[in-house]
Amino acid sequence: MDYAILDVETTGGKFNEESIIEIAVYRFNGEKITDTFISLINPERDIHFYVQKLTGITKKMVKTAPKFYELAKRLVEITDNAVLVGHNVTFDYRIIRSEFLRLGFDFQRPTLDTITLSRTIIPGMASYSLGKLCSSLGIPVSERHRAHGDAWATVKLFQLLLDKDTHKNIINSHINQIKHQSLNKKILTLLESLPQATGVFYLHDEKGKIIYIDQSSNISNKARQILTGKSQKSRNIQKKTEQISFELTGSKIIAGLKAFNEIKVNNPEYLPIRKTNFHSYGLFANPKQNKIYIASLNSKNKKNALLTFSSLEKAKEFLTSQEEKENYYCNLILELNFKKEKYILLTDQGRTLSEKSFMFFEEGTLTGYGFYTLHSQIKNVDRVKKIMTTSLVNEDILLQIRNKFFISDKLQKIILSL
Repeated sequence: MDYAILDVETTGGKFNEESIIEIAVYRFNGEKITDTFISLINPERDIHFYVQKLTGITKKMVKTAPKFYELAKRLVEITDNAVLVGHNVTFDYRIIRSEFLRLGFDFQRPTLDTITLSRTIIPGMASYSLGKLCSSLGIPVSERHRAHGDAWATVKLFQLLLDKDTHKNIINSHINQIKHQSLNKKILTLLESLPQATGVFYLHDEKGKIIYIDQSSNISNKARQILTGKSQKSRNIQKKTEQISFELTGSKIIAGLKAFNEIKVNNPEYLPIRKTNFHSYGLFANPKQNKIYIASLNSKNKKNALLTFSSLEKAKEFLTSQEEKENYYCNLILELNFKKEKYILLTDQGRTLSEKSFMFFEEGTLTGYGFYTLHSQIKNVDRVKKIMTTSLVNEDILLQIRNKFFISDKLQKIILSL
């Protein structure tokens, strides 16, 4: 089996409007590199300032570089009869396919993602980003965020994964699965349009009816998992899915709220599997003793947890900081139930840089969510109610909100007036 291990750097910009500015491909036969292709590419468009700062690639550097159509034949040749391998290969593959589609060529190859493989073969790592993962595994990375540097690090990571998968069961199962998927043009076409962004996606049958609703911080990856899975449920969904639509939210919590409410309204045929909270400890209230205490989380007490923590030390640290305050029990209970003020907004990131998302609480009850532009005056209850979407909420989502507000400190509170 031959692999084309690659990485691309792009101009940045709007989804599906990016162009490649650098590409690196190492053809690997499982033992050694047999071919190499590395080149800057003239994208014939501006390179986003953030990309220039991250990669060091400037407009001047690519000005005299070949254009993509001049390199397309070489890319076809070096990847012919090979499995494309990349760290978050979905992104690289989408970008390369987009470039070829502009030339009128339908470029298709089976793919393997080293993020997915790493999570399976080397579970329990603190991070699976390329830089942090390689650092943890002792793999040197030179010229990070340049195509040749990242692609070479991926070569070394992939070699390690092959070595650790002694029976080759995982690698073979992924290859067999993806080879089968590469023949399914319907699924490939559907997945191509999906962004790697936070939001809700909807799978529709041939009549347009919604048969599945789910949310993710990466719509493209989550939909790909559903539409390429091997379980009977996944296979049934794959057979019935004819269209995919999506709505971006920017905020993971808003995505969860939106999906929860729209599942109740639309009653789709298939339901997503609820994720397990990986935190080990929770904060609980004892009203009889006016006391907050820490306990290990389990399936029975999780629904009563006020906050959850990944370690006992973090839980103790938080509780100690609260116990030092006057009348801490009553004040903390009011705070955690969002009852200290009558009307509040909790704001999170929006769908664009010029927007915020919000959750509206009225006397401690979450009654709606929505979005507003940064220049809007949003401190009036009536205005909020006009632009919000009425919402129900479950305990899991409320726990996420409390954790993000009180522990992560990533939500902002706005006190509203009538």
